[in-house]
Amino acid sequence: MQKITRFAAIFLVVLAFILAIVAFSLGRHNTQRVATPLVTHTNVAPAQPVNGTPVVVASDELPAGQVISFASLRVVGEAQAPQGSFSDVDAVAGRMPLVGIPAGAPITVDLLAHGMSMQLIPGERALAVPVDEVAGVGNRVAPGDYVDVFLSLKNPQNTTPGNEHDRSQTRLLLSHLRVMAYGDRNLPVPASSVGKPASGTAQQTTTVRPDNTEPARTAVLAVPIADVDKLLLGIQNGKLTLALRYPGDDSQPDSKLFPQPPAVLSPMASIAGEKLQQLQSPDNDAFAGIDGSGLAGQAGSPPHPIAHRHIEIASGVEIIRGAQRGDNAGSHSP
Repeated sequence: MQKITRFAAIFLVVLAFILAIVAFSLGRHNTQRVATPLVTHTNVAPAQPVNGTPVVVASDELPAGQVISFASLRVVGEAQAPQGSFSDVDAVAGRMPLVGIPAGAPITVDLLAHGMSMQLIPGERALAVPVDEVAGVGNRVAPGDYVDVFLSLKNPQNTTPGNEHDRSQTRLLLSHLRVMAYGDRNLPVPASSVGKPASGTAQQTTTVRPDNTEPARTAVLAVPIADVDKLLLGIQNGKLTLALRYPGDDSQPDSKLFPQPPAVLSPMASIAGEKLQQLQSPDNDAFAGIDGSGLAGQAGSPPHPIAHRHIEIASGVEIIRGAQRGDNAGSHSP
C-alpha cells in the first residue's frame, strides 16, 4: 500500500510538470501571435487621408518663369476638383508657370508653360524656313529628325556685260539642326510631361498626327542663337535645301578654319579687358549681325575694337579713325 501511494505521488508530480510545460508553450505562442501585428503596425507610418478630391495647390507664391520645386507644392482636399487640376505633385514639380500663381491657388494645366517652347534647350531659337518637295527631301522629313541646311546663291551682278559666266554658289550653311515641326506635324509630347489630372477632370492625351496629304510649306528648326542671322539672310537672298542626316552623327564643320564674314555692327572702341571676351558670346555675336556679302564668300575680319592707327604715305600721313579717313600732309601725329 505504501508503494502504491509513493508511485501515485511521483506520477502526479511528473504530470504536473508536463502540464506546466504545455501551458507555458501555449502562452508563449499566443503572445507572439498577438505581438506580431503590433510590431508591423508600428513600422508603417499612418496614412493622412485627404477629405475630398486631392488637388495640388501652391504652398508658396510661384513667380512666372521660374521652375516649380516640390517644397512649393502641397495636396489639399476639395469638394470638386477644378478643371485641369492635378492630384500628384510629381506631375507639377519641375514645370514652369506662365503667370504668377498666389499661395493656396490650385495648379491647372493652363497656368503652366507647354508647347514647342518647352522643347527647346537654353541657347536655341525656333525658326521657320520655307520648304517644298525638293527642299524637304521629298517630304520625308519628320519632327525629331536632324538636318543640314545648304544654301544656293545666284549673284545678279554676274549677268553684266563682260561677266556673263555663271558664278552660282552652293555651300553648307548650318549643320546638325533639330526639326521641331514639319508642316502641320509637331514633336510628340510624352504622356508623363502632360501630367496626371485630378480625379473628375478630363485626362489629357497626346496624339501624333498622321501624314498629311497636303505638302508641307514650312519646317521649324531649332537654331543656336548665334546662327539665326545666317539662316535669315539665307532665306531672304537664296534658296535653302534640307539634307537629312543620321541622328547619331554629330560631326560639325570648324568655322575657325575659314575667314569670317563681316559683322554689321562694330564694337565700341573703348572696350578693353574682360569685356573683349564678352564679344564672343552667342548673344552678342547675333546682335552684331552678319553682312549679306559674307554669304557670297566676301570675308571680313571678325569684330574687334576699333583702334586709332596711322599709315605713313608719300604725301604725308593718312589717319584712320573708325570709318573716317583724312590726309594731313606733313603731320605725323597719330
